Amino acid sequence: MKTSIRLLSLCFFVSLLSVASSAQSREQDHEELRAMLRAATEAMNSKNFDALTPLFNDQFSITTVDQKLFTSIADFKAYYESLLNGPDAPLKSLVFKPEADDLTVFVGDNIGLSHGTSTDTYNFSDGDTRSMTSRWTATVYKRDGKWKILNIHIGTNLLDNPVLAATKSYLYKVGAGAAIGGLLVGFLIARLFRSRKTAVSSQ
Repeated sequence: MKTSIRLLSLCFFVSLLSVASSAQSREQDHEELRAMLRAATEAMNSKNFDALTPLFNDQFSITTVDQKLFTSIADFKAYYESLLNGPDAPLKSLVFKPEADDLTVFVGDNIGLSHGTSTDTYNFSDGDTRSMTSRWTATVYKRDGKWKILNIHIGTNLLDNPVLAATKSYLYKVGAGAAIGGLLVGFLIARLFRSRKTAVSSQ
């Protein structure tokens, strides 16, 4: 009887140790994932794509807030820089501030699902500044003992989108400016031709 009690106690103790070890392992996973979110945020806000690359799995996907799909960091970098650089770039700067809703849910030993929101600040080239809250979901994958981003999808409210309104306003201003510029050029060319025609007629 005493032997049976000792065996039961031993099994219970081993079970407790196993649960404690598993909980500790998962807490380490959560801490690594928190560090990953901080690193990704810093890389995006500093436009350091070299720091962003190691956070992703070899095969991955990124769906941006304007629903463009990317499967390579190089293409994503080119897209991002096109928003900020060049004479027709709509933005001067973009600052991300993502937060997770809750702890990552592990659906397997090496797979986790995470979701949250991001309050982002858009500084437009025309001087306007807008903030928008987007929602993101992400799948993370543990490979060779390190967590990697497998995919991330970002979305926003299409019906209540201050950045979309500002973008439309900016594009309207650019279009209106181009139209006015075209009219001025046309007017100057017409005057030039009239002046040349008058000069030829008077000879």
